[in-house]
Amino acid sequence: MHENKLFELARDMKSLVPQIFLDYDGTLVPIIKDPEVNQADKELIGLLTSFASVYETYIVTGRDLGEITNFIGEYNIIGLHGAMFHINGETITIPGFQKYEEISMKLYMENYGMINKFKGLRIYRKSGGVLFHTGNIQDKCTARSVMETVKSLALQYNMEMHTGIDIIELRIPGVNKGRAIKMVRNVNRQAIIMGDDATDEDAFKMNPDAITVKIGDEITNARYSISYSSVRPFLLALLR
Repeated sequence: MHENKLFELARDMKSLVPQIFLDYDGTLVPIIKDPEVNQADKELIGLLTSFASVYETYIVTGRDLGEITNFIGEYNIIGLHGAMFHINGETITIPGFQKYEEISMKLYMENYGMINKFKGLRIYRKSGGVLFHTGNIQDKCTARSVMETVKSLALQYNMEMHTGIDIIELRIPGVNKGRAIKMVRNVNRQAIIMGDDATDEDAFKMNPDAITVKIGDEITNARYSISYSSVRPFLLALLR
């Protein structure tokens, strides 16, 4: 739906004081080729600080808690797509998380050498998963080979494979943003959920009663779509 309609809706939404769920990469900050340095800028930090003082706000991200708090500071965070929660200063993880920490370390250590085999590939270990960053791979055949290799690794290590913008990720089975958001939602309140990537589609599909907002113009399960450049103006409209 056209983003002008969403901005009109912002005026009515403020009185409902909705819960806010915001993706990070591609929503609050742009997608870049070096995700390890995608630090929040001063404007964003100021906006989040103001937002958290008015609304019950959650950052919902595929990054782990250590990484995202280093980028933005202390907020309510749902990390690793819903495997880790940092809410009101308390951190909890899903049952069995330690097992997947160990699996992820083993997977990373045994397969890091792939960066020498596939030019442009970068590999990042998360505390409960492994991310293969393909944004710097120039050759399509190489990209396909990486995809097939990671598919095999998913079976070998009993992990779920998910793809997104310039990434292939091996994640804890059964974990996704949709389930995580439902765990912390107040059923008696409205919610706004914003995200840009395939990982956010679970959040849109599993929360059909929420105001769901896709960042970008791709086909989506969200009710509304807006451009990346309109995200901060929309959030500011909710504060005014």
